[in-house]
Amino acid sequence: MTFINRVSPAAHGFTLIETALAMLAIGLGLLALFGLGRLGLQSTKETENDQRCVQMADAVFETLRDCNMRFADNARTNVLNTTWIEQWSTAFNTSKQIPFPLVANMSASENLYLIFAAEKQLAPAYDENALSLTDWNPRYTLSLSPKYTDISPVAGQQNLLQVTLIIYPDGDTYSSEYRLFHTTLSDTGGL
Repeated sequence: MTFINRVSPAAHGFTLIETALAMLAIGLGLLALFGLGRLGLQSTKETENDQRCVQMADAVFETLRDCNMRFADNARTNVLNTTWIEQWSTAFNTSKQIPFPLVANMSASENLYLIFAAEKQLAPAYDENALSLTDWNPRYTLSLSPKYTDISPVAGQQNLLQVTLIIYPDGDTYSSEYRLFHTTLSDTGGL
């Protein structure tokens, strides 16, 4: 008697092509999953950078507003015999005039001052001699320009300044887009 080995169709194994296609589908799924994870981490980092940049901009603008009030009072009372715009011109052209404000989770130093840039010069928002890798260490550029080209007819001089603050949240790596902030400073006594 001859036995014929009959195998039912359900007992067949997977072919090499079926196995390769299954591995390809699994691989593509894992690749997409890892890609989503990376995008999630990048999104979290950008959100954190947004929050930190807003904190820094608020602190810088508040410091500039305090100086603006002092400059306006000095000009109004003639304490320094200079005008409001002359005081801002001195602050713009002279280093170490306005201390850099303290910002949470950022390197703090008493030797750090706001640096105004005539061009797109990047300044560190941290003391390079006291650099900490656990702190946030961005770079920025800060500029002052007349808000309008017209001179105030009452003051006889410019009485509105546009302040532009550009923050590069990742410092020297430039792996994130910069954040742009504006505010206006005014000489209320010269309106």
